[in-house]
Amino acid sequence: MSFLYKAVYTLQKIGTREIAAASMLGALSALWEIIPGPPFDVPFPLYPRISWDLTGIPVMISLLSYGPLCSVYTCLIGCSIIFLRGNLPGGSLKLIAELATLLGFALLRKHIVLNSTVAVTLRVATMTIANYYLLPFFYPIPVSAVVGLLVPIALFNATQALINIIPAYLIYLRIIKVKK
Repeated sequence: MSFLYKAVYTLQKIGTREIAAASMLGALSALWEIIPGPPFDVPFPLYPRISWDLTGIPVMISLLSYGPLCSVYTCLIGCSIIFLRGNLPGGSLKLIAELATLLGFALLRKHIVLNSTVAVTLRVATMTIANYYLLPFFYPIPVSAVVGLLVPIALFNATQALINIIPAYLIYLRIIKVKK
């Protein structure tokens, strides 16, 4: 099967229920992005301009429950609030990070530990490259300063990916248990 045929076939399989659920999860993600301060927004101690948040949890639940396409839709809704606030750099970096996590997790869909490892690794690698090029582009930061921030930001991205994956997986397990 060609890639395009698979994509079209997947689009045809997404029904109203999946779109509605992905939309509601996206709204929850956006809501958590709006609410300031703990527990929804905790500054990262090594670089307080970024913060741990819960906005990726609904995105991961969407992936686990409804598949990659619905999770991308959920992610776009959740990240859209950042763009609507006028924060193009933050929205761009958040979107790249969340999509990298989703892609890494969706690649295998075999085992939670292996999927999580791939998701964390892909997010850290993608965001290291994105930060190297985009931070000097968006902000007046010299490349030498960006290089000094890459390790703390990589640590942030690894922990943020786990903050997204672990609770989402536990919630997903609960959901499928209730469905049975």
